[in-house]
Amino acid sequence: LRAVQSRGEGYAISTTEELQTTLSVGTATGVVLDPVYSGKAVHNMLTEMRADPAAWAGRRVLFIHTGGLLGMYDKVDQLQALVEGGCSPVQRLEV
Repeated sequence: LRAVQSRGEGYAISTTEELQTTLSVGTATGVVLDPVYSGKAVHNMLTEMRADPAAWAGRRVLFIHTGGLLGMYDKVDQLQALVEGGCSPVQRLEV
């Protein structure tokens, strides 16, 4: 078991990169991530996987989505700008 701190800039403070990940995952998979908890956690997990794919080779990953979708309301303006600007889809990570 490995637990990693993924709070980013702080509670309910989302970077553009974190929001882009949230939007990309939703677009590619249909899984909606909130920007306060799950979105930050997935962003950090994917960042780590891309930075060191060998460390993840052959591993099984279980990500527990904890909900929190009400956090989306606070980020409507930031997310709208990303949606209107287009987003790049999430690519399957081959490790």
